[in-house]
Amino acid sequence: MEYNSHLENCSDDDVLAFSSNHMLKIGLFKNAVNYAFTNQYMVSSSLSSALSEKGVHINETIKVFAEGKDCEILKIGAKGWQKGKLRIRVSVDFIPDEPEISQPESPLDDLRQKLNEITS
Repeated sequence: MEYNSHLENCSDDDVLAFSSNHMLKIGLFKNAVNYAFTNQYMVSSSLSSALSEKGVHINETIKVFAEGKDCEILKIGAKGWQKGKLRIRVSVDFIPDEPEISQPESPLDDLRQKLNEITS
C-alpha cells in the first residue's frame, strides 16, 4: 500500500478525525486499509464480482493486489504479445486544504487615508 508524504510522515499514534465523534489513530487506519487490500476481503471479492460480470474470471483475485497475475498485453503497432504481470496498487493520499490568502494591505493605504483627511 502506498501513502503520500503527508501520511508517511505521520506516526501510528497521530489521529485522523472524520468528524467530532469519529476519530482513529493513523496506525489503525493503515492496518485496516492494508487488511482490506491484502486479504480475501470485500475489495477483492467486489473486484472478482465486477470482473466476472464482464466475463473475466480470475480464480485468485487477491494475487492481483499482492504479487500480480500473469497476463499478456497486445499494443497497437507492436510486433506481438508482451508477457508480464498485472498488479493493482492503491494509493491513499491526504490532501491538505490550502490556507486562505488574505489580501495584503497596500503600502499606499496610509497615504490615501492621509490625503482623504487633508481634503476633507
